[in-house]
Amino acid sequence: MTEMSTRRMQKEDLAEGLRLTQAQSWAYRLEDWLLHFHLGRGWVVCDPGGRVLGTAFWWPYGDQFATVGLVVVDPHQQGKGIGRRLMNAVMEDAGARSLQLVSTRAGRRLYEQCGFREQGAICQHLGAATTTTLPLKTGGASLSAVTSADLETIAQWDAMAFGTGRTSVLAAVLAGGEGVVATRHGRLAGYALARDAGRGTTIGPVVAEDETLAIEIVTRLIQRRSGIMRLDVPEDATVLRGWLESIGIACVDTAAVMIRGTSLPRRSAARVLGLVSQALT
Repeated sequence: MTEMSTRRMQKEDLAEGLRLTQAQSWAYRLEDWLLHFHLGRGWVVCDPGGRVLGTAFWWPYGDQFATVGLVVVDPHQQGKGIGRRLMNAVMEDAGARSLQLVSTRAGRRLYEQCGFREQGAICQHLGAATTTTLPLKTGGASLSAVTSADLETIAQWDAMAFGTGRTSVLAAVLAGGEGVVATRHGRLAGYALARDAGRGTTIGPVVAEDETLAIEIVTRLIQRRSGIMRLDVPEDATVLRGWLESIGIACVDTAAVMIRGTSLPRRSAARVLGLVSQALT
């Protein structure tokens, strides 16, 4: 341990980060690493020769809250305290902020030792849609494509549901993807973004006043794309999850949401029903 070094992650380390996630069979591309790298603050642990043995990131959302993710250790180096060293670096760097993460089964014990507690669960839905026929209608909702001109309005509305602003994240996702926005009676009622990621398309965030509206928005995005779709959905969003299962986008994994500190306040009727990613939330 004393021969290992801990330092901030640099862009030149991204190929090594990709190697680590590939070793864990995580569906990340180099482009996905780049997105997360540019939005966050990463740490690496290296061996005496400079080889990256593990990574961890955190993403600040203001001065009070941050998310943690991409905590991954070389499978041949596990059990040597590298994960704890990385988490210590992240927690010190983030300061007094409350921290939230989505835990793998393997990482849960480490996070509990770091003071995180479970708060809900996320279901990873993955698959190619067998149909894009919409079984439910919301009534009174008008759907349109998101444009860059919509970003400021969406970001302000999103902050009420998410609990804090995340304009930079939404802008980065939209810059490399597309979105659908829903209005009711002339006011914003929901939206979702989609981008190329992992093995196909990731749809998220998904934010809406109700799950039925979320289904209509997600359907519009699925109709515009093809191949494998991924959505990370709160476990208790049973209407949305049941519909995804019915069209072949099945839950392939469930992971615990864990928090260290205070949860974000929800300040509107709208709800986050799909994550940007398990790291960025």
